[in-house]
Amino acid sequence: MKVQCPAKVNLFLEVTGRRKDGYHTLSTLFAKINLYDVLDLEFANGGKPILEIVDELGTAPLSAGPDNLVLRAADAFYRAFRVGVGVKIVLTKRIPMGAGLGGGSSDAAGTLLGLAKLFQIELNAAKRRTLHEIGVKLGADVPFFLKDANFCRAAGIGDRLRTLTIHKSLPFMVLAWPGFPSPTGPVYTALPPRRRADILTRLSQLDRLVRSLKRGRPVEEWGGLLFNRLEQAELPVMTEVAQARRILEAAGARGVRMSGSGSSVFGNVSSHVEGERVVKRLQAYPWKVYLTSCHG
Repeated sequence: MKVQCPAKVNLFLEVTGRRKDGYHTLSTLFAKINLYDVLDLEFANGGKPILEIVDELGTAPLSAGPDNLVLRAADAFYRAFRVGVGVKIVLTKRIPMGAGLGGGSSDAAGTLLGLAKLFQIELNAAKRRTLHEIGVKLGADVPFFLKDANFCRAAGIGDRLRTLTIHKSLPFMVLAWPGFPSPTGPVYTALPPRRRADILTRLSQLDRLVRSLKRGRPVEEWGGLLFNRLEQAELPVMTEVAQARRILEAAGARGVRMSGSGSSVFGNVSSHVEGERVVKRLQAYPWKVYLTSCHG
């Protein structure tokens, strides 16, 4: 069984509050993009899941131990569905880590969905709820990757999802990871205070963005509506992210934003040819640069 695990970007992200347990609440627009980790699953001896990692990035060592989200997802699946057959999982890592692209969460969701297929478990409504509950415990982005939808509006900690159908394909996207991770927790806690009126204004901006995307309007009309509150976090890493955004804009990308809590940035281009031209201009920097697109 082979499972493709897509990355995501946040086309919009506003931080709306903070819960008593310390988690921040969001209003965000998730979009899956055509950059993937890959999981290969096969039956094995031993009665439990084992993990092997093929690291195509070579940027940072990734543990294949019990702390890895893939194994955590597999263990939770085994407990929930009372599985007693061994499975070997090979994770080919292509999505940069600490980049705000949701790679670990996507791998966890892919593991849950892949195991369900491997063991021929029909995912009725009750079983999907079980996967959702497992996903929420693994990470706030996991429920989105469990959805078939390519676009979702999300509230809560990112777990209250509303699917969004966008009929016309979005433009090509240039995605750049500057090569350094961004720490999610510190980014949220370093946000300056925000007025409620400002948050409400931004949320109305999200409504306008969604309407424009649904109508298939050109990027010139909605690129300025993209937003990420976390870019305002008062941390040194955000100074470097801001510089990466300026470089991407200068290279010709439109609607340039940071994804999630960073550190990757993305921008839209009008054609594949223009995208290749922007990618070529960015080769002067020691970055990972991708010409990609949102799922159609």
